[in-house]
Amino acid sequence: MEMASVALNAEPTPADPPVENRTARRFVAALVPSITGLRLSPHGIDARLVNISATGLLAECGMRLKVGSAVALSFEGTFTPASTAARVVRCAVAAMSSNGGLLYHVGVHFDARIPFEEPSGTAKTKTTPDATPPESTPVHVVVRNRW
Repeated sequence: MEMASVALNAEPTPADPPVENRTARRFVAALVPSITGLRLSPHGIDARLVNISATGLLAECGMRLKVGSAVALSFEGTFTPASTAARVVRCAVAAMSSNGGLLYHVGVHFDARIPFEEPSGTAKTKTTPDATPPESTPVHVVVRNRW
């Protein structure tokens, strides 16, 4: 009897294209000058906006947040709405800060779509393409045996 092997919970191979689940167009922080800062509660941490859409945003902060946790976002500046409820959908190390601490990219999905208008003067070709977020650059460590 010949049995076919089926891989359960198989990891996608590098040849498989990434699945794009985004439903709204993202805009880099520079295109949204009305947001001058972010605060994530209940953690009380300040964050820097990386990109934003009507359904979520990507922020950079110095604290690792648990995926699935609820957060309240407060927008500093003249952005409307001034705050919104959201849920953490991903959190990954992005870089190392100048003081040696880790910086995390935190992706959040808003609980309710916010009224977000496309920044003026932007054309589809001038903004960041709707592609997968930048991946962390692999670090190649050279290990030398000094014995």
